[in-house]
Parts: sequence; structure tokens; C-alpha cells
Amino acid sequence: MVSGRARRRAADTAAFVGVIGLAALALFPFYWMLRTAFTPQAGAFSLHPTVWPGTVTWLNFVRVLTSPTIPFVLYFKNSLIVSASTTALVIIAGSWGAYALARMDFRGKNVFAVTLLLIQMFPPVVLLIPLFLVMARLHLVDTYLGLVLALVTLNLPFVTWLLRGYFLGLPKELEDAARIDGCGRFGVLFRIALPLAAPGVAAVATLSMVNSWNDFLFAFVLINNDARKVLATGLAAYGQANNDYTALFAMATLTTVPIVALFVLFQRYLVGGLAAGSVKA
Repeated sequence: MVSGRARRRAADTAAFVGVIGLAALALFPFYWMLRTAFTPQAGAFSLHPTVWPGTVTWLNFVRVLTSPTIPFVLYFKNSLIVSASTTALVIIAGSWGAYALARMDFRGKNVFAVTLLLIQMFPPVVLLIPLFLVMARLHLVDTYLGLVLALVTLNLPFVTWLLRGYFLGLPKELEDAARIDGCGRFGVLFRIALPLAAPGVAAVATLSMVNSWNDFLFAFVLINNDARKVLATGLAAYGQANNDYTALFAMATLTTVPIVALFVLFQRYLVGGLAAGSVKA
């Protein structure tokens, strides 16, 4: 009995050490990004770099936010416009479509729902050329609207499918009572269904925001104007044209701050919302 307990304890300890090692390996690039961002410019080009920086400075962040030659603020504003607009449109259209799939009966409903799920199996690059041709014919290349519509196309099927599962888990009796009191379809959706599905809406809104904020492929193809580049493409272009690595890593650090803040604020909704929305048939 003692030997068996000792073996289990040793196995648990080994598993714990392995998990810590993997986590350290995964987090080390982020640590090096922070280290370089807080390192003076001369220290970034040292031939003998150290794990711990000898000097810590905030000047790289100040320079990134105030220098007229570093367009970080412009890229940040563009990313915020595109990501917020995409998230708003995805939530509006996705909630309407999900509620229709969950509560309304029409021909081909199940086939359409399964098709939404199958669309997620295709890589986004498959949609790239068709979307570019559509946006070019609509004269939406190099515009915020064109990129937003492309990102909505990318995120909408997943959001619709997930919210459909969440709406299916809501009690229909509350909606029937609202209809008896005179609410129409939209009244039931906005006054009953969406407030009850708030955790699911928060989860899909967070994921849509993150996907839009981190997108590189669609932004790289659809936006060529420097004044409308987002953070993903803008930082890549800046890194290719400059060897100012401290500024580049400072911009990368500031780029991750909104995403980390979103996950910290809505982490309790993410697990519950995704789990509740994914198990309903």
C-alpha cells in the first residue's frame, strides 16, 4: 500500500513538473518580448544577452506612443475600429440567425445548421481569393468596410452555431409567457432570450474580438494603404523596414494588452458559455 501510494505521488510530482516545464517553454517567447520591450536600445543589440535585463526602462513605450515616425497609435485605432465593428455585426447577425435556427421551423433548417458547422472545417485561406474578388468588384478593397465584412464572414458561422446551442438550452416557457403578454419575435429575442444568453453572448463576443484583432491574412490581402493598416500587418511592415527591435517589441506588448484584459474580464463566461453552447444538438 505504501509503495503504491509512493508511486502515485511520484507520478503526480513528475506530471506537475512536466506541466510546469511545458508552461515555461510556451511562455518564454512572451517573457523575451517583455524583456526586450523594457530594455534600452543599446542592450537589445548586445552580443551577450542575459535572461534578466541589466537595466529596465519605460522609454520604449513612451517613444512608441509619442513618436511621429512610429505609427503605432494609427494602427491601434484601425484595429480597434475593425475589431469592434466586426464584433458588433457578428453578434447582431449571429444572434438573429441562431434564434431562428433554435426556435423557428422552416424547410432545410437542420441541413443549414449542419452546413454552418461544416464550414468551420475549411481553412480561412480557401475564402481569401473569392472574398478578394467580391470586394474588388464592390470597390471595397483598402476600406474598413471591406475588411470588416470579410472578418464577419469568417466569424459568423461559428458564432451562429454556438448561440444556437445556447438558445436551445433556454426554457421555452418564458418565451411563451412573453408572447402571451404581447411580445413579438424581436421582443422575445431582445427582452428574454438575449439577456438570459448573456454569458454565451459574452463568450462569442470575446472570441470574435480576439479573432478580428489577431487577423493577419485578410488584413494583409485587403488593406494595402498604410493609413488603414491594422496592428498585425502594420507591425510586420515596420519590422521589415526597421531594425528598431525595442520599439517593435514594445508595440507587440501593447498589442497583447487588450486581448489579455478581455480574457481576464470575461474568463468566467468563456468556459461556461462555450460549454453550454456546444453540447446542444
